[in-house]
Amino acid sequence: MKKSVLTFALMALVMVTIGQTFDLGVKASYNTTKFNLSASAIKSGFTSGAGANFGVFARIGGSKIYLQPELLYSSKTATYILKNDLTGAVISNNDVKFKTIQIPLLLGFKVLDLKIASLRAFTGPAALFVTDGSLKNLANQAKESFTSGKMGWDWQLGAGVDVLMFTLDMRYELGLSELKSVTMNSFKGKTFTVSLGFKFL
Repeated sequence: MKKSVLTFALMALVMVTIGQTFDLGVKASYNTTKFNLSASAIKSGFTSGAGANFGVFARIGGSKIYLQPELLYSSKTATYILKNDLTGAVISNNDVKFKTIQIPLLLGFKVLDLKIASLRAFTGPAALFVTDGSLKNLANQAKESFTSGKMGWDWQLGAGVDVLMFTLDMRYELGLSELKSVTMNSFKGKTFTVSLGFKFL
């Protein structure tokens, strides 16, 4: 994965080397997440949970192609029911919560560029570092944690609109790395995010 990200970054940098613009901005987002649980003989009924992101972004590029690195603080939640895969019996209802630092590196393309507005598409990897995480059984309130500092990866793709100094993005994040709790429950997330940003430079 690291080699793939490095190759992607080098290709992106080459493509925007001739770029003539630089933007810097802040953004805030709303997200919904579903977590997949990796465990033998267990399946889950998922309910998406709400979360939020906020942070800063830069945009480097030319009239069509740009590179957008970001630094975000992200919270994600979900509720699901664990069921026995053989009998269908409910094992437990659980809440999962994650707080992470995300560092996306997105390569974008301006599909339509007008004087005061533009339409964009983008994709790229994102590194994430877990700052806090927990799994709580809603029946007995038993709680276990996830290791802080754990590094993972996801892949992001989406589309956005710029109007003057404002940006509106919609993106899908596919978890590539499993995040493990202290009892070795492993999770991968799928997240849909809507964000509003403001370019001040």
